Amino acid sequence: MKLLKFKIYAFVAISLCSFQGFGQETLSLQESRKLALEYNQRIKIADELISESESNVKFAFTHFLPNLSAEGNYNYLHDIDDISLPGFFLPTANSIDEARLGNYTGDSDVYFPGLQMEMGNIDYYSANLILSQPIYAGGKVRSNYNMAKLGSDLSLFNRKLEASEVTMETDEAYWNLVSVNERVKVAEKYVDMLNQLVTDLKNAFDLELTTKNELLKAQVQFNQAKLDLFRIKNARVLSSMALCQVIGKDLKTEIITSDTLILVENKSIENNFIQKAMQQRPEILMLGKQVEIDKQEEISTRADYLPQLGVGASYGYTSKIENLMESRQNLSVQASLSVPIFHWNERKHRVAAKKYQTRQRELQLDRTKDLVSLEVQQAYFNLQEAYQQKELADISMSQAEENVSITKNSFYEGLANATEMLDAQAFWQQAHTELIDAKINFKLKESGFLKAIGELAN
Repeated sequence: MKLLKFKIYAFVAISLCSFQGFGQETLSLQESRKLALEYNQRIKIADELISESESNVKFAFTHFLPNLSAEGNYNYLHDIDDISLPGFFLPTANSIDEARLGNYTGDSDVYFPGLQMEMGNIDYYSANLILSQPIYAGGKVRSNYNMAKLGSDLSLFNRKLEASEVTMETDEAYWNLVSVNERVKVAEKYVDMLNQLVTDLKNAFDLELTTKNELLKAQVQFNQAKLDLFRIKNARVLSSMALCQVIGKDLKTEIITSDTLILVENKSIENNFIQKAMQQRPEILMLGKQVEIDKQEEISTRADYLPQLGVGASYGYTSKIENLMESRQNLSVQASLSVPIFHWNERKHRVAAKKYQTRQRELQLDRTKDLVSLEVQQAYFNLQEAYQQKELADISMSQAEENVSITKNSFYEGLANATEMLDAQAFWQQAHTELIDAKINFKLKESGFLKAIGELAN
């Protein structure tokens, strides 16, 4: 029986170890970005839009080429009545003019013998082959082709915009998980520090070297630290799930961040970062292309009121119709010219409306450039402030560590009480947490600045 229980316990232990190892995945920031871009539905929609735009360009190009079409039909007429005309003498008139007026004076000696035709069922078929080629359409074909190409460029910029949004969302989720992991380490170390202090105070209390009040203060702080550690571990699970949601992993997957060292570098930034934003921001590029599309729509609208010239050729064949006609075929060449003359200034009003629409888009573009300039400048200041915050947090962390060391020595030498020691450790924990926050804030502000100048998704 004991051997059986041992085997069961061993099996359960091995199963638990296997379960804990299953579902873990180590990811860097770049790997997380790649997964997010592959998974995100907005990116997939943007990719489909690119494919659609490319097809539209190919479709628009076909309008430059000749159009060849074929048509055919079959007719069947059932049981048609026979045709019967009786014979008669043809009428006569005094002159051609009288005949044209229908004034007949009598009958001639010319006799029409009549007509007897059996009809019955009639069936026949016909086929036509038509070739047409536009010669001049007022520039409409070319303007439509240009609009299709501009639309294709627009879809590429839209994809870049969506990619920058998704990348920023991924960065926020990733660095939040890194932050929580670092906070867990700090909380664990803080719990260990308080645990050691409580143990030392218990020993001192047993030796009557300290008061019960000092021990209770340390125990309360220790219990609070354990509760905070429990909460931050829960937050780590939630942060991992949030990152999984962004990158398309199962929410139960445990993500281990490989970028655990938060490196903060104050990289030099070129002075022309606002100009770079004007050249790279997807929003500005998209509006610029939209202005060009509006101008092409003006040309297309104007083309509706210009002469239209086209040529074509057709070949037709009609089968034999029994008792009526033999089979026949014909070949024809056509040229068509359409010239609008007057329609109550319709052209003027439609073209004017398109011009106003283009002007609205240009004004919107100017406004967007101003807003982007302001956004980029703010992002730059935020990045600089974040670096200064990190530098001050480094100093505070160094001072807090030195304070803990001095207070600890004084405490064990009997020159400081437990309250001072607790305060020093609390300041250390706070300074460490603020340093983590400052580093994470810098990384997010760095991503925000790159997004502001249009380089985050490059």
